[in-house]
Amino acid sequence: MRRLISFILVIIFPYISVGLSARIAFSEKFVEWEYSKKDFPKDRWGMEKEERLELAKLGLKAVTSDEGMKEFKEVKLKNGRKAFTRREVKHMEDVKNFLSFFLPSVYVLSLFWISAVIFLGNFEILIWSGIFNSLVLLFLGLFTFTKYDKAFEIFHNLAFDPYSWRFRYSDTLIRIYPMKFWYDGTVFVAVLSFLFGIVILLTGILGKRFLKGKGA
Repeated sequence: MRRLISFILVIIFPYISVGLSARIAFSEKFVEWEYSKKDFPKDRWGMEKEERLELAKLGLKAVTSDEGMKEFKEVKLKNGRKAFTRREVKHMEDVKNFLSFFLPSVYVLSLFWISAVIFLGNFEILIWSGIFNSLVLLFLGLFTFTKYDKAFEIFHNLAFDPYSWRFRYSDTLIRIYPMKFWYDGTVFVAVLSFLFGIVILLTGILGKRFLKGKGA
């Protein structure tokens, strides 16, 4: 039974590391950081950076709260036109529904993982979790960053209605979240997830050495 639990803990760790990293990326700080970059693409239809940034922050609020979604549906551009079409709103509702399952599952599994590791008291679980996490991220990274557009499409087709997330370049969602935004976000999540794994791996190695030294 201990071996089975240890195996499960190792297997679910990449899900946890990616999930926690994604949650950190879903923050106003990340949006502001992305918009502050000199190479962040300008809007080809002339929307000012300040307006785009505010709409981008509102989009983040919309997929993480009911209040934000209500505001998202009613917000207007400076020209008086509604910022988002019904199709764009539908997609953001789909994202909100996805996150309402994904994020709680990450939190629950994180608590389970930490509790089980403490209960088992085995530093090798940390070592193997870190190694497995690195291998999974390496495999996914090779595919994702060599064929990013394809990986982006596959993920969206799996997570959402295949026809609900495709928009014109003139749609507001694409204007405030250009492809560079998503690419940079993917890099951020991948790197942070990898670092989580390295920290867990090093903790396991140091912990195991400490126990050995204490036993000696």
